[in-house]
Amino acid sequence: MAFMAMLSISASAFAGSVDSQGYPLFYLRGSFQGSSWNGTELPFSRENDVYTIHVNNLDGEFKISNDDWTINYGASNGNDTEINSSVSRIGIFDGFNFIGHNLNDLTISFRYVEGSNEAAISFSVNGQQPPVVDGPGSGTLPILYINVYDENGNLNNEIISKDLDHKNYFSGDYWLDLNGCEWMEAEGAKSIGSKEDPLPLQIKARGNWTRKGFSKKPFKLKLDKKQSMLGLSKSKHFAILAHADDFFGYLRNFTGFNLGRRMELPWTPDQQPVEVVINGDYRGLYFLTESIRVDSDRVNITELDDNVSDPALVSGGYLVELDNYDEDNQIWMEEKGQAGGFKDTLRITFDTPEEYSDIQRQFVTEQFTAMNDAIGDNSDSLWSYMDMDDAARYYIVEEIVSHTESYHGSTYLFRDYGEGQKWHFSPLWDFGNAFMGPTDDYFSNYGPYGNTWIASLRLNSKFMDKVKETWKWYMSQKFDGINADIDTYINHLKAAARADYERWHDQPVPDGGQAVADNRNLDGAAEYVKNHLRQKTSWLARQWGDYNGYFAEPTRDTTPAAPLPSYIISGVDEIAAIKNEGTEVEIYNLQGMKVASPESGSLYLIRAKDGSSVRKVLVK
Repeated sequence: MAFMAMLSISASAFAGSVDSQGYPLFYLRGSFQGSSWNGTELPFSRENDVYTIHVNNLDGEFKISNDDWTINYGASNGNDTEINSSVSRIGIFDGFNFIGHNLNDLTISFRYVEGSNEAAISFSVNGQQPPVVDGPGSGTLPILYINVYDENGNLNNEIISKDLDHKNYFSGDYWLDLNGCEWMEAEGAKSIGSKEDPLPLQIKARGNWTRKGFSKKPFKLKLDKKQSMLGLSKSKHFAILAHADDFFGYLRNFTGFNLGRRMELPWTPDQQPVEVVINGDYRGLYFLTESIRVDSDRVNITELDDNVSDPALVSGGYLVELDNYDEDNQIWMEEKGQAGGFKDTLRITFDTPEEYSDIQRQFVTEQFTAMNDAIGDNSDSLWSYMDMDDAARYYIVEEIVSHTESYHGSTYLFRDYGEGQKWHFSPLWDFGNAFMGPTDDYFSNYGPYGNTWIASLRLNSKFMDKVKETWKWYMSQKFDGINADIDTYINHLKAAARADYERWHDQPVPDGGQAVADNRNLDGAAEYVKNHLRQKTSWLARQWGDYNGYFAEPTRDTTPAAPLPSYIISGVDEIAAIKNEGTEVEIYNLQGMKVASPESGSLYLIRAKDGSSVRKVLVK
């Protein structure tokens, strides 16, 4: 059964060319044989008043028009909406969506009736009904529905204002419709909630430039309870990233995260594409992303509370960001180093915990001062504070994608609790300037920002030995397959990318901002990215070594960690050891609640039942 729509034709106003019998000439305009949109037109054949055309390999959006492009289309959704063909194509618009990607053996026909304003248009693909979407978006990806309410229970559309520039939370609810997405279902993804039974959440705008500069804004989600959203790690905390500034086919974060997971860094976020509707308004293609959190499934370190002053606790864990914005919760120091070039202020932003007591601030300041001084002296003492292996792995990923903003903002390090711990570069986040650097030089030689420490780190011989060892292992054992992953990924996104363009291409932008990126040509973007990776890895092979053959994973650096300062007590004991002392004990969490089964990696209070002693311990 062919799909039927209503084509609105104003015969009396028709001003196009006619054939010898006075019938109007009609054309199919679009892209064919995989070419990009260029206004290509093919004429319909006519038999009496029936117009028909048969094409193979129609790729992308298309429309039917006369030679003056003046025909309007009416959506078959019962409201007689008409879309002017000068700004819309048979493709994506309200009422129904015709997905025109890689349609082979396509026949389009309609009957023209002189003096009539309507004619039935039919499409058939291989004799079958083509993909038709009854609802928002492309119909090819899950849809995340979010409703946001004011204090009176009414929908609050401030959340979707192009001028929203604050980070205040809004309350609302959500449901996630898998929407028949078979490839995600095969990965174990499931729908969550429903329109009739939504689940509570809080939502706020996130980001800095991406929040203020674009109508399509990124958001932070805080769910009422932990969920495994689309197969991602179970949590209350996710981001839906707009990638409104990613004109590389939404491939910046995807490629960086993919390479990070292949590199086996301690934890690298994952993401899934999803189309978003907020307060009934289709918002386009987003990327549901695991937020950076201290958690057993994410940054797996001991979570330290705000404003802790007990010297037995303050050695960790800490998650910090090297930031490029001035904030209140920061430690500042001037970058040192042997390399030339611009050196920026180090802004060490508190992530977890978010607020430091005096002793916490003192400890973190001393730790970063020691690392900064060691980089300035090109000293091997650096590796008493910084994990060399993760520093090398993190850097290789950032260099492969030529990410000119890395080591300037969104650069995270963590340190776990206790003796023997170091600072680790991880997790990777926000590849917003990936592929902007050269393919024949180091990105920091061309970056417009101060790329903290990395130029001086390249002067450290032990670091570069580790980089070269890790590079050969990584490229010989882990890198292969990234191109296939890119191809699979963009094929999942093509229809949604066109829907996103239709949603945003003609929308107003915030003052001083810019238009949302046009990513309809995903094949072209993918080829650009793959070519960048090919050229950059070829150049790096000439700098860091040929990786043909088999190279084993390098052994971890064994430089001992610097001892804790005298004002900090390690406080590390084993519960089993305490029980072996012969005294019955009770176990409490730091909030004073009794715990029957303590979890590994968490801090607890251990109290003797006779009240003779209380200790703070870390369960290993």
